[in-house]
Amino acid sequence: MTELTNMENALWERFPRLPHTGSISTSNVWIIEWLAAGDTERKTGKLLHERMEQWRTGWSCYIPCRSKEEVIQAIRRATRYAENTGANPILHLEAHGNEDGLEGPNGVDGLEFLEWRELMPELRALNVATRCNLVVFIAACRGFAGIGALTEGPRAPALALVGCLDDVLPGRLLDGTMEFYRRWRDSNPRLRDIVESASQQAGGGVLFVPESFTAIAYEALTAQMIKSMRPSERTAWTLRMRLRLANETGLTEQDIDLRLSMYPAALAEHWQQIWDELFMMDLYPENRLRFGLDIHEIFRQIIQFNEQYQHDDACGL
Repeated sequence: MTELTNMENALWERFPRLPHTGSISTSNVWIIEWLAAGDTERKTGKLLHERMEQWRTGWSCYIPCRSKEEVIQAIRRATRYAENTGANPILHLEAHGNEDGLEGPNGVDGLEFLEWRELMPELRALNVATRCNLVVFIAACRGFAGIGALTEGPRAPALALVGCLDDVLPGRLLDGTMEFYRRWRDSNPRLRDIVESASQQAGGGVLFVPESFTAIAYEALTAQMIKSMRPSERTAWTLRMRLRLANETGLTEQDIDLRLSMYPAALAEHWQQIWDELFMMDLYPENRLRFGLDIHEIFRQIIQFNEQYQHDDACGL
């Protein structure tokens, strides 16, 4: 990772990794199409639904929307459906989009914008309802670049997200998405294999990209742990906290030292809770088999690394 030094990257490579049982359980497809009525482009969401009906009646649900509020309400319907039935629908969004969000009709005669940050609460609720099995497919002809918004907690907004990084013609988009869902019906579907097949079917240099939230969260959290525990960062924090405790609590130096010594263990537990809540292990203990990660062990390795780094630095190595 570019934000880490070479030595820190070498440390990162030795960290415990996620279990290899991060499977995805889905039941059907929830297609939400948000395109203007007079749009000259084909309604690829409707065409996709019609093709799915030929494959398997009732496997997909098609909801055309005339405003962003209707899009939000359609996602909430999917959430209630998942809560009431135990189903795990794939969320398929058909709209124009860019790095900031999606664009569609406003219900009158104009257009309006739905930012990724506005979608996050709705995706989190749906992902909780699916017990962290939500796959979101963004079918946007103008490309997709909103993955950065998925790094927010406290709950993971999706397990995986699929979309195109670059602009794509509607016909190629439709060919690719149809192949995606055709392959999804395989007996043991693997997301990366399915996405690769969809890209090949779309042709013309179209590249569908799968993004795993577990991988994104793992990299972001572990990198932040390393950076926050760098000797310079920890020294600066210790000085600030020592001064604050002395001025605000009246504790003795001995008591302050005791509190500061407890900080690393408390911080490790804090990060462990963040990870466990992201992947809903507090709600669904069985998720520990899929997403369990020993943050305390990672933290121990970081402290050991920093102690060795300080020792080598003191020895002039």
